[in-house]
Amino acid sequence: MTHVIAGVLLAAMVLIAPGLLLARLGGVRGWGAVSAALPLSCAVVGISEVVAAAGGWAWVPWGWATIAGTTAVAAGVLAVVRRIRLGSWWARPADRSRGPRARRGDILVLCAVVAAGLVLAVGTLIGMGSVSTPGQSFDIVFHLNAVQAIREIGNASSFGSMAALYQGTPTYYPTVWHGVAALLPASVTVASNVMVLVVGSLAWPLAVAGLLVEVLDDDDAHPQSRTAVALAVVLSAATVGAPTMLLGTLSVWAYSVSVVCLPGVLVLGLRLVRVLSLRAGFPQDTWMRPAPLSGLLTGSLLFAGAGIGVILAHGAGTFNTMVLLGPLTVVFVVRLVRAGGRCRMITLSVLGVLAVCALVGGLVMHEALAWVWGYPRSGGNFFGTLAGVLLDVPQYGPLVFNALPLGIGLPLGVVTCGLAVLAAMRVPRARPWLVVAVLALCLVTLVGGPQWWGRRIGALWYLQKSRVQPLLVIPGLVLAAMGLRYLLERRPGRRVLTVLAAVVCVTALGRMPLQADLARSIYAADRIPYGTMVTPEDVEFMRTLHDKLPDDALVLGAPARGETYLWSLGGVNVVYPLRSKPTLESAEELLARQAPDLRPGSYTCELLHELGAEYYLKVDRSGTEWEGRQAPLRWDTALATWPTDGMELVASTSTVGLWRITACG
Repeated sequence: MTHVIAGVLLAAMVLIAPGLLLARLGGVRGWGAVSAALPLSCAVVGISEVVAAAGGWAWVPWGWATIAGTTAVAAGVLAVVRRIRLGSWWARPADRSRGPRARRGDILVLCAVVAAGLVLAVGTLIGMGSVSTPGQSFDIVFHLNAVQAIREIGNASSFGSMAALYQGTPTYYPTVWHGVAALLPASVTVASNVMVLVVGSLAWPLAVAGLLVEVLDDDDAHPQSRTAVALAVVLSAATVGAPTMLLGTLSVWAYSVSVVCLPGVLVLGLRLVRVLSLRAGFPQDTWMRPAPLSGLLTGSLLFAGAGIGVILAHGAGTFNTMVLLGPLTVVFVVRLVRAGGRCRMITLSVLGVLAVCALVGGLVMHEALAWVWGYPRSGGNFFGTLAGVLLDVPQYGPLVFNALPLGIGLPLGVVTCGLAVLAAMRVPRARPWLVVAVLALCLVTLVGGPQWWGRRIGALWYLQKSRVQPLLVIPGLVLAAMGLRYLLERRPGRRVLTVLAAVVCVTALGRMPLQADLARSIYAADRIPYGTMVTPEDVEFMRTLHDKLPDDALVLGAPARGETYLWSLGGVNVVYPLRSKPTLESAEELLARQAPDLRPGSYTCELLHELGAEYYLKVDRSGTEWEGRQAPLRWDTALATWPTDGMELVASTSTVGLWRITACG
């Protein structure tokens, strides 16, 4: 239990502390700084991983020092920039002095964050069963072994650290999640599950709280703002599209970090747009005051840093940010161009620079983009997707809309949609967020709808509607918060507040069973919808093998039968660290596609010698309760049925045996 608590504290510190320091140095205060801290911290971690790899420093344990050094350098740059001209880059009266009312509001929001975090954590832990239980899905296999690879090899850079998982081929993959998990003082399984808890139960409500305060809070002008924010934060614990689905059944852990960072990017983006508007002479709200030059520079640096953090967490964060900030950015750019003079010149110059950067980035990442653009996935039902998204029910896996009672989705759907419609009709400031929500809704229904050529736009999200659904959840929560504030202002008094609080709390608590089911779908071995790879008995067996094998042992077996888990659970190297098919014509692929011939000098033995594989993991669950629950064999069918003639038994259980291949000499 001690290592779990230590892991939670350390993970929270890495994901919040560096970015919070930078945000405050940049002039961001209050809840906005907390929300902005997440993407800024991801930028620090991602850059530190690259720096450590370039310097030849092993990520474990030197990652801590590299993160501290990167944070110090970034802090120094911000301090120098702010001295160009004194003043805050964005300031409201509340930034200079906090009254008793504002402090009470902060306490209320904090209580809401704690409540939302507890609901999310309890639901996840119920489904998880134990923090030491490994999740089972196609993606989780990759994530667990990616953390193990970083710990063993020492390279955590997004550019090449995953080579060990791809037959030694350097491959780009965002590794912020894995780099943080690798630093935690626990096993790979426990560290990964700790990250699930921290990202889903702590980072998410903090990020939402910062965004809602930024959008709604204007101090004494609307004293009900913080109350509305607190209620909406509790409501965020009921959302399935983000982050529960991403961390549960879908298991896109790296992508989930990027999604949780989006509210912080929005906070910094909104602040930067307002500063630019002031400097361009556009009319603004009366509670805003002009910002000096240092404000513009620090605001730009912070926003750029946050954007880098989102992208380093997962490349799809680029497109997510474009969708959420796109409508506001387009309107603002048009205003700048129409203003003429210096504004037009600077705007066109910046657009030119961004276009060049996009072109260069596209050229650098053209192979990855081409692969994503061609990703195959069958179409779906337009109206089913629309209904499921509006009700915020799972859009992937066994817990899809058609398999769920309507009562599970209706509470949140009715509450959120009702509040959003109310805000759109009655609150003028809600209209930009309505545009964003409609844009996201169109995108997710396009991805989840029938097959046609325009659907390829969704290839940037792997044509997976669950990855797009968070883009509707975020503006939906903003609209819901605005609707809550409108009701509290029009009907002040304890009666209305009590009713709204009861509705929000019941909605959040009512979603806990569904959240538990989403976690259970990847952690409970007897509930894995896509088939079980390792049973609880297998897990305990694999954890004992490291002491029974030499350090350089390499084990062969069928990934669908659990061979891949030997690396993360037992620290034993495996031939196939992923469930995906090996590179065509590689030794790994050739070995998997042919019938074994274990005779000295045979082709099979030549391939085994080339790889250095001397051990074979055989799994036979025939006649047990697991026989019909196993993950399907695909390209690894032949690997599951190797005869054990010419092998000697090293260790075994009732269903699993580890054999040493002796026939090849």
